[in-house]
Amino acid sequence: MRVSALLIAGIALPALSGCLATRQEIEDLRADIIRLNTTLQSQQKKEAEFQSALRENQEGLQGNQADLMNKMGELTHSLEALSSQLVESDDRMTTLSTRLDDLDKNVSNRLDAVVKTVQGVKSIPAPSPSRFYQAGYAEFTKRRYAQALQVFQNYLDQYPDTEQAPQAQYYMGEAHLAEKNTEEALDAFDAVIKNYPKSGSVPAAYLQKGKILEGEGKISEAIAIYDALARKYPHRKEAQTAAQRLRALRGDKDPAPKPAAKPAPKPAPKPSDSGAGR
Repeated sequence: MRVSALLIAGIALPALSGCLATRQEIEDLRADIIRLNTTLQSQQKKEAEFQSALRENQEGLQGNQADLMNKMGELTHSLEALSSQLVESDDRMTTLSTRLDDLDKNVSNRLDAVVKTVQGVKSIPAPSPSRFYQAGYAEFTKRRYAQALQVFQNYLDQYPDTEQAPQAQYYMGEAHLAEKNTEEALDAFDAVIKNYPKSGSVPAAYLQKGKILEGEGKISEAIAIYDALARKYPHRKEAQTAAQRLRALRGDKDPAPKPAAKPAPKPAPKPSDSGAGR
């Protein structure tokens, strides 16, 4: 019995050992299978994610492609419109160039005609000094003072030594006074006194100057002017007016300023083309 048991044990041990080895291999194989399944699932998940990302990229690419096609269409339309505008501009430039050529020819023809006309016209004589002066005086009497000043200034520039030059200078002062340009009026009256001391317009220039100074409150200067007028021209009516102003000013040590003199046009002197100097 013992021998049989030993024999059985001897036979069973190797078989049992073989069974244990096979089971271990099975466990290892099972573990490998599980690991492979896990790896496979992971790979499948990654593949699914990749497929999803790929689909999104394809959809985005398709959207971008559609946008690109739309923009290309818009650009093509804009280029066609620009090309049409360029053609239209070219046509307009051609038309304008033709019109300019025609205009240049027209102007040249007219200019030639004007030159021929001017060459054929005799020179117009300048107006006489008397008519020149009368033109300025006419503007003054119509109260067109700016025009009168211009005419009188041109008259004095061309005829500074004629008989009517002092009167032209005087009326320039009156015109400035009417325009309330008192400083310019003073300059004009001073020019009469300085440049034409022997003229009959000097007393009137003195009187107007005195009135302006009095109106500005420059009493001492006004008194000096009135006094000079009364002493130098005692027989003129302007001297009598100056004497009255002197009495009024000297009777009041602190008089209120009088208003500036208003222009009082004098009758135009009898026209004369020839005149002495000053």
